[in-house]
Amino acid sequence: MSITVILEAKVKQRNKEKFLQLLTEYLPDTHKFSGFIDISIYSEVDTELIIFISKWQSLKVYQRYLDWRIDTGVMTTLEALMIDPPVIRQLTKEISDNLVLMYV
Repeated sequence: MSITVILEAKVKQRNKEKFLQLLTEYLPDTHKFSGFIDISIYSEVDTELIIFISKWQSLKVYQRYLDWRIDTGVMTTLEALMIDPPVIRQLTKEISDNLVLMYV
């Protein structure tokens, strides 16, 4: 079963541009990672919050990806630009839009 991962990163305002630049360098490898499905990255208006929403084939695949990013030092590099460590939420879909429409 696929999962959705939401990662919230509070980035120091002076580091936001550098943080986003690093992401553009790292994302091609993310796209090549076996089991990766999709990612979108958002910046909350008027705050230092950057939100990653990604989809993976399974929780096991995402954990392998996260471990790889930790082992290669990417997470350490990104965390140095953050105010706090990132918050990571791993979600499974409970209700589908199609299911909701069936009851309307």
